[in-house]
Amino acid sequence: MIKKQVHKRVPRTPAPVKNRRVTRKDAEYLLLRTDGEEVRLLVEKDDDEHLVLRKIQKQRPLALHPRRMKAAQAQADRQMSDQPATRPLPGADAYRPDARARAVLRGIEISERDLASAGGAFDLAEVQRLMRGVSRQAVDKRVQDGSLLAVPGPSNRKVYPTVQFTRDGTLVPGLKEVRNALGHESPWSMLNFLVNPHDALDGRKPIDLLKDGKTGLVIRAAESEGRQGA
Repeated sequence: MIKKQVHKRVPRTPAPVKNRRVTRKDAEYLLLRTDGEEVRLLVEKDDDEHLVLRKIQKQRPLALHPRRMKAAQAQADRQMSDQPATRPLPGADAYRPDARARAVLRGIEISERDLASAGGAFDLAEVQRLMRGVSRQAVDKRVQDGSLLAVPGPSNRKVYPTVQFTRDGTLVPGLKEVRNALGHESPWSMLNFLVNPHDALDGRKPIDLLKDGKTGLVIRAAESEGRQGA
């Protein structure tokens, strides 16, 4: 009887572990590859080597083989050593606003003070009522051409300083000409000019002179102001 020859199966040498780090949607992974299989291991930049090892041990049996675990840990250690060390937070001085930033804050405080001293502001509906029911587009057109002053209000919505209206609800004449004479588009600067005493007007407020019909005097003072700011 002829015995069938049985060839002993030679154990296959395990393929080396090939690892690489990839990023998917802001999450960083270490890919462990061996024998055609793949394990995706989430690795944070601040993970130390012990935490990486524990993460490897929690994966499928593929990663539990001692040689594979050792190779994966070594690869992870090398990759993570290339990551920059966590930087300490800046000192408290770094968070303090500098002189320029404080000047911006002072400017806002001045603007708020100007608005409050001038009697506050109307909202859009109130201005439309004062102007006998004109449309919003008509109000915006007045703002663009300079005959109506609007400043940013709550939630950045426009509000309209009350000081620019006369007792009968009409707009003070000359606002457009004064804005052109000042030569800038900042509504806060325009308001600051209108509601504060001016040396060129003998200490009177430009808005008061506009209400008295002395538009020419105010325009000349605005032109002088504009030249100084140029």
